[in-house]
Amino acid sequence: MRILTAALGAALGTAILVAPPASAEQVKNNCEGTEVVRCANVEMSSPGVFNAHARVTDAANGNDYSVQVIEVRLQYNYNGSWLNLRDEFPADSWAAVQDVERTTSWSCGSSARKLVRAQTYVQWRRSGTVTGDWVTTPSVYICPRS
Repeated sequence: MRILTAALGAALGTAILVAPPASAEQVKNNCEGTEVVRCANVEMSSPGVFNAHARVTDAANGNDYSVQVIEVRLQYNYNGSWLNLRDEFPADSWAAVQDVERTTSWSCGSSARKLVRAQTYVQWRRSGTVTGDWVTTPSVYICPRS
């Protein structure tokens, strides 16, 4: 019973870290496209806690595409190179209208100020033809942030 309780607690703890916070604030975002709208966002779920958020949507006036998020990254700049703080590969199936994914949360803790961005790779499909695109937010400084 203890093993089952510990496993359930671990599973719920992971779900809580990944679940979207009700009051998440978009710190930086970038959306592209008209028929298929592709968005990347840096979100702050609470002071000093951040994640990357990805969304791809088949627009109502579009050509009836299926959509999916393939990868979502929260990255930071280190000496001119972008490195991953968090990187998720959701491995979902195709969605009829919209797919939304997030990285797990990353906390500033005692970290020095960081330059971060969100980056996502999304795909859309119609009549067997698959198209993909990277979307990246402008960079933003975080930590400490309140």
